Amino acid sequence: MSPHNFEFHLPLSPEELLKSGGVNQYVVREVLPVKHLSSQLRAFQSAFRAQGPLAILEHFDTVYSILHHFRSIEPGLKEDTLEFLKKVVSRHSQELSSILDDAALSGSDRSAHLNALKMNCYALIRLLESFENMTSQTSLIDLDIGGKGKRARAKATLGFDWEEERQPVLQLLTQLLQLDIRHLWNHSAIEEEFVSLVTGCCYRLLENPTISHQKNRSTKEAIAHLLGVALVRYNHMLSATVKIIQMLQHFEHLPPVLVTAVSLWATDYGMKSIVGEIVREIGQKCPQELSRDTAGAKGFAAFLTELAERIPAVLMANMCILLDHLDGENYMMRNAVLAAIAEMVLQVLNGDQLEESARETRDQFLDILQAHGHDVNSFVRSRVLQLFARIVQQKALPLTRFQAVVALAVGRLADKSVLVCKNAIQLLASFLANNPFSCKLSDIDLAGPLQKEIQKLQEMRAQRRSAAATAALDPEEEWDAMLPELKSTLQQLLKLPQEEGDHQIADAETAEEVKGRIRQLLAKASYKQAIVLTREATSHFQESEPFSHTEPEENSFLNLLGLIFKGPEASTQGSHGDTDPGLTGSKDSPSVPEPEGSQSNDELVKQEMLVQYLQDAYGFSQKITEAIGIISKMMYENTTTVVQEVIEFFVMVFQFGVPQALFGVRRMLPLIWSKEPGVREAVLNAYRQLYLNPKGDSARAKAQTLIHNLSLLLVDASVGTIQCLEEIGHSLSCGAVESGTGCWA
Repeated sequence: MSPHNFEFHLPLSPEELLKSGGVNQYVVREVLPVKHLSSQLRAFQSAFRAQGPLAILEHFDTVYSILHHFRSIEPGLKEDTLEFLKKVVSRHSQELSSILDDAALSGSDRSAHLNALKMNCYALIRLLESFENMTSQTSLIDLDIGGKGKRARAKATLGFDWEEERQPVLQLLTQLLQLDIRHLWNHSAIEEEFVSLVTGCCYRLLENPTISHQKNRSTKEAIAHLLGVALVRYNHMLSATVKIIQMLQHFEHLPPVLVTAVSLWATDYGMKSIVGEIVREIGQKCPQELSRDTAGAKGFAAFLTELAERIPAVLMANMCILLDHLDGENYMMRNAVLAAIAEMVLQVLNGDQLEESARETRDQFLDILQAHGHDVNSFVRSRVLQLFARIVQQKALPLTRFQAVVALAVGRLADKSVLVCKNAIQLLASFLANNPFSCKLSDIDLAGPLQKEIQKLQEMRAQRRSAAATAALDPEEEWDAMLPELKSTLQQLLKLPQEEGDHQIADAETAEEVKGRIRQLLAKASYKQAIVLTREATSHFQESEPFSHTEPEENSFLNLLGLIFKGPEASTQGSHGDTDPGLTGSKDSPSVPEPEGSQSNDELVKQEMLVQYLQDAYGFSQKITEAIGIISKMMYENTTTVVQEVIEFFVMVFQFGVPQALFGVRRMLPLIWSKEPGVREAVLNAYRQLYLNPKGDSARAKAQTLIHNLSLLLVDASVGTIQCLEEIGHSLSCGAVESGTGCWA
């Protein structure tokens, strides 16, 4: 059959190439015996030197026969075949870069290069898989045998170190795919079988458990880049998504490897959409199914957790799809979604400059985390506390959330799970170490300043309200508002005769003083008393303005009241509309200078912030004090790790100056007699840190701190307490002498 008259079909299995399946379809004519393979390979090499990559069209049977007898042939022949095929594919790749740009390429030449491309790639990829299968089997045997020399045994089996040869082969295939080889196919539509051939070898390489080892890092990167090119250029997204989901369910070593690859595709190759496709597939998994498929759930959970650490911003765009798993039965999936939420809070939704929408999203995420602090599963509750500890340590928790999360941690101290209690103590310790309030957290010391600043704030607010009320009231507008009711009251009183009774004006009062009283009565809406007092004033001050020459009729009386309430300036302005606005007060010209008003506002804001700060600090201190009482009761738990956490917590609380911490420091003294070495060592370390390494800028200051701390410890000390201190002193002295640092004395 002429090389230009057949078509090479990529087979699903090697045996298909031995059967005729259609007109002009290539069929392997003969499987050569092992003894002829070396000579036939040399003939192929000679033809390659003469014809180039197209020589495969006449010598494919030789390569097929080598693959068929792969387990039987010598290692040297295997290595020679691999090196030769790498050379053929590399040469073809170089020639195709110019051939594909040739507009005058004939149909027969195009068909020949297409057949050669498929044959060369098929041969190289099947050879790669043969080496990989043999290496995998050798690795399994090594697991049974154990011991050293595994790498040497593998090299002896294959004749060379295969792990170093995988990367160059993958890079060759990547370079080939980066060419515009689609033009070799009719209508430039590359066949799916060819893409599956190239990408399938990548997935088979990933199935090898050793791919996750550090020594295979270059191979992992090469696979990721090869698949990245297939995604971008050959529409491989759907197949890649399905394959990744399947592999996560069956290979527990793959989540970190696939996370690295997906992160690379989303960032370097711009394929963020594949993250959405994978997350959508995971999100659509039935929660009941995942509760039964623990291996699959474990793989998905590990993948999501690590992906959130790598590319949280990309994952956040698809986060809503995963939230349904928070209501599922599998706790690993709940933990994974919560961990992803925490990463987004830490890496994406962190800072004071967030937009309103981002701030709302962050608050919703934090609400979800807090809610699952009460999850039915202890592993989830424990995980939530760990996540909050990370958020606190990186100072990503808003100050407004401190009280709620501290309350959550204090509540979890009573949890039935030892793990949850331990993590609750660690979270409280993180709060102490990273609190924004003060290095001293005594609620007794904070109560006085808080009360003082609250009182000062109340006074400042009262002054502001008074000033604002005075400045905000426009006499003209207020007069217009009261006029209807005042007029009605005046009409009723004018109909009645003026009563002769107690005089409301004292003999010593002046007209100005009476005017002030009338103005206050009008401002209080005491219209009847104001009218009565005004009528009396018109009789009493007949020679004094404005009461002189006032007629007892309605309009004249109203004008007098208006003049008293609004003042002569407002009255004049109301009577003459052409008065120059610049000479009188107006809404646009506040009587209080602007700089003074602005300064007053700034001072009020600062005072409010100070009070809020002190309130938060006081509330935080109270919660820590509450926690101390609960944690101190855990000092004698049966679990060593919990006791160690309790001891470390009290050391930290004591250093922050919380008075109640001394109770815990004393309570841990009898633990020096504990039979658990870990507990005893924790007590010694605590007292060494508290009493042998006092803080201070000078030797004198350190000595004073040491004496003060020891004095507090010895106040009302019992005989048992003193015996415990003697034992601690003896142990510390021995340790200090052995290390040459001094003695407890």
